[in-house]
Amino acid sequence: MNLSRVAIACAAPILLSFSVSSAPAFAQASTPTAFERAMLAELDDATRADVERRATAGNTVKGVIGTILMNNYYKAGARRPGHPVTVVAIDFSLGAVVFQRAPNVFELRRFDPRTLRMR
Repeated sequence: MNLSRVAIACAAPILLSFSVSSAPAFAQASTPTAFERAMLAELDDATRADVERRATAGNTVKGVIGTILMNNYYKAGARRPGHPVTVVAIDFSLGAVVFQRAPNVFELRRFDPRTLRMR
């Protein structure tokens, strides 16, 4: 066995693992679910267009809205700037989002359901 065959034999599994790991992103539906369409219906035209523009290539409407809310949370003055937060729940009817700052540490913040800006 020469060196090039050994290199191919070693590189093939690694390259296959990269292609398999990205397959779920391609398998996601490109159309929003009924729940995501309801979320989009709550937004004003400019915000809806921004969310729809960013909800591509495996990004979901729910994920994009969560990211926008996190970014607006940091812009509005996060309680602990620079520390990671996770969106745990979003309630459009109340205009409330729950962020998890640490295990068993949650923060409720109000936002405008039309623009996703923090109040």
